[in-house]
Amino acid sequence: MEYPHSHSLLHPTLLCSAAFSALLLGGCASLGGGVSSKVAATTKANYYPACYEPVSQLRSSDAAMQKSVATGAIAGGLLGGLAGALSGGDHAARNTLIGATTGALVGGAAGYYSERQKQIADDKQRIASYGGDFERSSEDLDRSIVYAKAAQDCYQGEFAKLQAAHRAKSMSDSEGRSRFAEIVSGLKETNALLAAVDGRAGEDINTYTQAYEKDLQEVGVERQTVATAVSKPVAKPKAVPQEAVATEQQLQKATAKRTEAQEVSSRGTSMVSSACNNPDIGDWGGDACGSV
Repeated sequence: MEYPHSHSLLHPTLLCSAAFSALLLGGCASLGGGVSSKVAATTKANYYPACYEPVSQLRSSDAAMQKSVATGAIAGGLLGGLAGALSGGDHAARNTLIGATTGALVGGAAGYYSERQKQIADDKQRIASYGGDFERSSEDLDRSIVYAKAAQDCYQGEFAKLQAAHRAKSMSDSEGRSRFAEIVSGLKETNALLAAVDGRAGEDINTYTQAYEKDLQEVGVERQTVATAVSKPVAKPKAVPQEAVATEQQLQKATAKRTEAQEVSSRGTSMVSSACNNPDIGDWGGDACGSV
């Protein structure tokens, strides 16, 4: 069967769009994928399935967030550019090239910022929209922190019981080593997942922050002035939009959540080190501790 105007498929604009679409979609996939796929599930929950349950929830929660807000914005810009090219018009090729150039910066703030400019024309509304993105990052981190702390607390409790069994000589060395190894593996996996979530969230927050600061510059307001307005609301300068104050509050909250996640991760690392260097039970550590 012959399709009418099939030669139009060779139009340079469309070829350019297709080439850039392959490039951009590849970049978006790497940015938006859940970090859980990068952290191996190394723990076999033979003795402590209740402790591993929060680890599974941490992994599943992250896997469900397949695309960050930034990735969605960039992908949206790509599709919009392709739609413009397909619609034709005098400026179709130019618009496609502009979109492709912006999209090539995937992983940074340029594509995200550009797409927000297209989506929201009003400066104040656009500044307010960043607050929602910061809030989502805070919620993602908070959920991960809750799961990680639950796993850590559970494994810590089980380690105390194991330590008591070692002192009382009420457990065989073979079982003791197996249980010890499972506790250490569960803690290490939890720490790795939380660190990966924090890293991904940090990239997103950095992207949102750059766009937010750029828009503040556009309206003639320094971010430090906004931060001062947050810390001293009574003396809020008239030039600072309320939308900027609300977004700054969300940014500070997201930053605090990152700090909390890092503290929880550090706590988990200390737990592993403490268990492996415990003189009362260290002989059960074996290969589980390695060079810890």
